[in-house]
Amino acid sequence: MHLWIFTFLIIAAVLFVFKLSYVLCTAVVLPATHGALYVSTSRVRISAFLDAVPMKAGQLLVDIGCGDGRVLRQVGRRYGVRTVGYELNLLAYVKAKLLCFGRKNIQIKLGNFWHADLSEADVVFCYLFPDVMRDLGGKLKSDLKPGAVVVSCNFDLPGFIPERILRPGNSLHNDPIYIYHF
Repeated sequence: MHLWIFTFLIIAAVLFVFKLSYVLCTAVVLPATHGALYVSTSRVRISAFLDAVPMKAGQLLVDIGCGDGRVLRQVGRRYGVRTVGYELNLLAYVKAKLLCFGRKNIQIKLGNFWHADLSEADVVFCYLFPDVMRDLGGKLKSDLKPGAVVVSCNFDLPGFIPERILRPGNSLHNDPIYIYHF
């Protein structure tokens, strides 16, 4: 067999296994995510919310559904605050752990944020589906301390009035970023 055919078959097999693992990891968490898929937040959107929500040393940002940890890394770089991310998708969790390896201010947990205590959070970041957002308000209202900030990409928090709505100009679809103060 020619070397290029063998190489092609190896690459195809690796890609197939990767795709299969992505599908399995996504399917396992569908009941909890209500169909939301792991999608990275664009750097433009992260920068826009960081410009609007400055943080100070000693504060804690919690990303509920942190994906690959991109938000945690950017927040850590810009403000040096402690960050905690929750992720259900095993593949996204592993990717986040690898990309955040060695960063002392970032903690990533494999688990469901519904079981997390968010009472220490100064800022909560989320990029979740509307079905999840509908139920999230109650948890945030009971868990968060007064003055905490919630940042939600694309979807509003039903029953709450945002303090600001950002629309980053360089964002692909100009989708909103909602900022709430509790």
